[in-house]
Amino acid sequence: MDERLLKAKNIVFDIGNVLLRFRPEKVCTFFPEHMRSEMHEAMFMPDIGMSRWDMFDLGVPDNETIAKSMAEAAGFKEAKETVLQFLEAFPRLMDEMPLYRMLPELKAMGKRIYALTNYPEPSFSRTLELYPHLQLMDGVVVSSREKMKKPDERIFRLIAKRYAIVPEETLFIDDRADNIAAAARVGYKTWHYQIPTEML
Repeated sequence: MDERLLKAKNIVFDIGNVLLRFRPEKVCTFFPEHMRSEMHEAMFMPDIGMSRWDMFDLGVPDNETIAKSMAEAAGFKEAKETVLQFLEAFPRLMDEMPLYRMLPELKAMGKRIYALTNYPEPSFSRTLELYPHLQLMDGVVVSSREKMKKPDERIFRLIAKRYAIVPEETLFIDDRADNIAAAARVGYKTWHYQIPTEML
């Protein structure tokens, strides 16, 4: 086990690409082949500074509206219902990562473990059902519930206040450099996590 985990009193995990492998190119296989490229661009490429998936993570607007926007941007206006089905189904297309499998051991060691994640609803609730180790968390902060997302420093302060976490006693693990930088500014110890080679 990594020494950083052993030394930490509290550990705050990102979920996507830290606990569960999220591959946009894989999740887009949900759609018929002729739609995949356009749907990938409509979902994940920035539009006026923010991608539609970022808006989905924020919970603004509602899922019905974001599905309509994604379908129309991809040029498949008639596919809105298919997009809605996808937005609810994508959690089952992710893969467990090594840190996910360590959660029971960390919990047994007496570590306080939390999740701080940019994640939409109701997909997050579905993810909790599919990946039961997540239910071991001592607390969770989800962007779509709070209407703010990483790397906004407010969300790092929010989880600290809500669960009485002292940032200086807490290890934050994320795969994105901007999120790591924001956490460090708030005082967290950080681990910029790299996806294992075998999962690339």
